Amino acid sequence: MAKLEDELEAKSIIEELRDIMNETYTNRDYIKPTYTSRPTPRPLEIYTLLPGNNCKECGELTCLAFALNLANDKVKLTQCPLLFKKEFEVNRSKLKEFLPDSVP
Repeated sequence: MAKLEDELEAKSIIEELRDIMNETYTNRDYIKPTYTSRPTPRPLEIYTLLPGNNCKECGELTCLAFALNLANDKVKLTQCPLLFKKEFEVNRSKLKEFLPDSVP
């Protein structure tokens, strides 16, 4: 949890959490629990599949910083627009396998 700016932001976060819980409860009959954990990919494994040109379009200073945040579920693959070019299609598929929760 991070420091919140004001009461309005706190209320917004609480509403988001409430919506997530309500959606989970509504879909409870369709949710299958997973009792195994997914292996956590290493940031360097992720980095090797990224474009690697540090364009900053994702909001990070470097592709390595982006890879670290991907590994820690702090950002989504969709934040890297270069990954969605035809030339990175194979790498994008591999990243989706590594990081299934990172793709909306």
